[in-house]
Amino acid sequence: MTKDRWEALLDRDWSDEWEALPEAPDFVPRGKTAQITLRLPATMLARVKRVASGRALPYHSLVRSWIVEGLRSSVVSRVEEPDTESQTEQLNIKLDQAILDALKARAHELRQPYHRLARELVEWETEQAERALGLDPVPSHLPAIKELMVLLLHASNLRGDSAVRGMTRLQKLLFVIEQKLASQSQFYAFNYGPFNEEVNDAARALEVAGFTHSAESVASGPPSFQQMMTAVAERAGPEDEGKVVEFALNDRGHEAAERLRHSSPGYEQLFKFVESIRKDWDTGDLDELVDRVYETWPKYAEKSVIRGKVARRTERRRPR
Repeated sequence: MTKDRWEALLDRDWSDEWEALPEAPDFVPRGKTAQITLRLPATMLARVKRVASGRALPYHSLVRSWIVEGLRSSVVSRVEEPDTESQTEQLNIKLDQAILDALKARAHELRQPYHRLARELVEWETEQAERALGLDPVPSHLPAIKELMVLLLHASNLRGDSAVRGMTRLQKLLFVIEQKLASQSQFYAFNYGPFNEEVNDAARALEVAGFTHSAESVASGPPSFQQMMTAVAERAGPEDEGKVVEFALNDRGHEAAERLRHSSPGYEQLFKFVESIRKDWDTGDLDELVDRVYETWPKYAEKSVIRGKVARRTERRRPR
């Protein structure tokens, strides 16, 4: 090639030809699916789960459909308001690679991170779904175990009974409620399934506050370490039918529950949610409740000393 030819090639405007070239293949072939990890406030994830429950859909699938529909629609990015709640929850969503590429391209057009755009689409769709389902916003924070217990004991099961018989039933019902509200649990696998010492502490606190019918006298001094360990082991285990403690709000407790319930639209909706769980799961047979919890959340039954017994009961219940 002559020097003149070389200089002519260097001076030529190649922009039109460059734009017409096909996309270069990936150096490493990409898979057909990808994953996006979203950081959400705990209450937002609880709202997503509540909408998914109202539509009888897995919440991961619902979020995936929201992202896809959001990209197809004319929904534009909103001005992001400062977060008033930490984004403590992680939500992993599998997407087709083409959808993730489209999300990144849309975010690039809007000049914002694609994770933020995905989060805004989820928030937007959650608000629309809540309106369509007639749901009020949840409280601005995840309720404490004591608040959930007050609402649970204020609600009634299908038999019209608001009292809960036995610590085992109380533990399991609060576990179910928490699992339906949050992605991370304060319960852990123990000798008899999911267990949380805070349930015992909350029950005691309500009794000391004068909100429940006293089942036993309150100790005058703090218990020893051995007494505490013995109490945990006993209260986490199966109960003797002759020693089952009944947890029930007295008049003062029901008045406190009413105040909590009507303190905001979110707590009113939370009470309705807790009541629906009570009617669905508190059916009268403790064995049935335990078996259903073990079958639905098997990882919390891994350390249970009655896992085999529960499995045999479950097997007998299944239609032949």
